[in-house]
Amino acid sequence: MKGSIKKNKNTSKWDLVFDAGKDPLTGKRKQILRRGFESKQDANNEMIRLKAEILENEFLDLTHMTYGKYMEEWLQERKSRLQASTFEIHSIFYRNVIKPRLGLLKLQQIAPIQIQKFVTDLVNNTSYSEHTVHLIFRIVSASLKKAKILKLIKDNPTTGITLPKIKRTELNVWSLEHVNFFIRKAKNIKRLTRCHIGFLLSIFTGMRQGEILGLRWKDIDFEAQIIFVRQTLTQNAEIKAGAKNEASVRSIYIPSKLVDELRIQRKLIIEEKLLLGSSYHDFDLVICTKSGKPMIPRNFRKEFYNLTEKIGLPKIRFHDLRHTHATILIQQNVNVKLISERLGHADIETTLNTYSHVLPDMQKSVSEKLDKIIEM
Repeated sequence: MKGSIKKNKNTSKWDLVFDAGKDPLTGKRKQILRRGFESKQDANNEMIRLKAEILENEFLDLTHMTYGKYMEEWLQERKSRLQASTFEIHSIFYRNVIKPRLGLLKLQQIAPIQIQKFVTDLVNNTSYSEHTVHLIFRIVSASLKKAKILKLIKDNPTTGITLPKIKRTELNVWSLEHVNFFIRKAKNIKRLTRCHIGFLLSIFTGMRQGEILGLRWKDIDFEAQIIFVRQTLTQNAEIKAGAKNEASVRSIYIPSKLVDELRIQRKLIIEEKLLLGSSYHDFDLVICTKSGKPMIPRNFRKEFYNLTEKIGLPKIRFHDLRHTHATILIQQNVNVKLISERLGHADIETTLNTYSHVLPDMQKSVSEKLDKIIEM
């Protein structure tokens, strides 16, 4: 820690600049400036006081850094990497759940037993679901994993923690007959919603809602019949480059029937663009408002629910169309690895775990085929 004291030519008083070292979390150099001392001795006394204060500061004495102080910095680093809605959820859980229970603990002294007690307390003494407890734990675990990378702690105390078992809920999907009925009946609906092409995209590709609403015309190769997932739309109707994860940035082959529907949609968009002229907001989106602006996700889902009710089909969430797409492909004996890539899952295990309800039927079909091909 160094500093300098100089006489200010303009004020004839003494100023000091003190180098407080680097912040170990941000890597930024911290300088302290003090002005207006009557004498050089007064400035020097302040320099000595600052040095003593900084020596006890938790940024330099890492053994005194609290988990709460570390989390404040870690969350700011995460802010630019997460969707605004996701960051807000993580921040709320930190303020309301994590900070009150773990915030005052010294970062370097957090032990696995304290993390286990934290998780057990959430399970036994709160009304949080198993999914929520897992999410809160993932926030804590990710923060301490980064602390280890930064060499602020030797070991990650979240390793080996027992979490509550998540009860698997049965997926609510449409059958192949339901899907064909939906497509057939929708064509006869008077003033069919402009969002209908989005519903078809989900049925034929299994794309996520944000991927569908963020799809641009330049992301579609009509000749090769490929859709490229390169950007998404957030729940706040903000366009975001990339996708949910690296595996989600992908290409999806589409059938001719969907290509034909997309050509009809493109013709509609071109007509609206010509009609509005300079008033049109051109984001190159496949699904948008009449003025070209991004579609608000909740309005998009509302259109799906209204159409489903008109047609008279069992009510499912819009996201369940993605599950319907995957289930139908599995039932048609499509390779699960190909389905996993199509859905943009990070690994095939995610696909297998999500659609395990379909696998028993597949096992039965395998045994029936073995009966036919092997002679006894």
